[in-house]
Amino acid sequence: MNEEQPIIESTGDCFVSVRFRNEINAQINNKVHNLFKLLSDNSNIGILDLIPSYNSILIQYNPTELSIENLIRLIEQNLSALETTETKQTVIEIPVLYGDKYGEDLDFVAEHNNLKPHQVIEIHCSPEYLVYMLGFTPGFPYLGGMDESISTPRLTTPRTLIPAGSVGIADKQTGIYPSESPGGWRLIGKTPLTLFNHEQNPPSLIMPGDLIRFVPIKSINEYETLLNLVKTNKFTPNKNIKNDA
Repeated sequence: MNEEQPIIESTGDCFVSVRFRNEINAQINNKVHNLFKLLSDNSNIGILDLIPSYNSILIQYNPTELSIENLIRLIEQNLSALETTETKQTVIEIPVLYGDKYGEDLDFVAEHNNLKPHQVIEIHCSPEYLVYMLGFTPGFPYLGGMDESISTPRLTTPRTLIPAGSVGIADKQTGIYPSESPGGWRLIGKTPLTLFNHEQNPPSLIMPGDLIRFVPIKSINEYETLLNLVKTNKFTPNKNIKNDA
C-alpha cells in the first residue's frame, strides 16, 4: 500500500478508523479535519459520531442504516476530494491575564528558560496555535506551535484543582483548562472566556482545526470587565476566517 494512502479499517461492530501517516504535523491534521467536515454532512445518513485526533479519525456508524461496504466507499470518495478541498480555519483570539494569582508559575517558567516574565508573555502570544484535537476533559484543546524557548516540565506533584480558564505549559505544549480539574501543567495566565458550556451548540468555543491567538490583558480591571461581560453574554471573542490554498 502507498504510504501516502490512509489506512481504513474496522475497529469494532460499529466503528471504522481512518489513519493517516503515523506522525504529527499540521498538514496531516488538516487532512483529518477536512475529512471530518466532509463526513459531517447531514446527508451522510448512518454516521453517528466522528472523533478526530492528531492523525486519524474514528467513525461510529449504525450498521442497520449504513453497511460497512458503503461507509468505506463514502470514505474513499471523500478522501479523493481532499486534494481539492480548501482549508478554512477559524482564528480565535483568547484574552489572557498573565502572572500573579492568575498565572502563579509564570516566574518559574521565565527563570527556567533564562527569560524575564514579560518575554515569556511576548513569546507565548506570538504564534497562531493549531488545535490538533480536544481531549483530557471536554473542550480541552491540544495546541501545536509553541516556541520551545518557553518549554517547561510539568509539576512533579499535580495540583488537585486548577480553575477553569487557566492557561498552562507542559513540556513543549500549551493549553487551556476549560473546566475545574486536577492537573500538572505550569500555570502562566487565565482567560475570562467560557471555553465549554454543555447548554450551547456546539458546547465548545474551540473546535479541532481552529487556530488560536493569545492576546494579553493589560490589567486586573480589564480582566474583571471582560469576565462580567462574559457572564452576562455581552462579550463575543474575535473570530476570523483564514483561507489556505
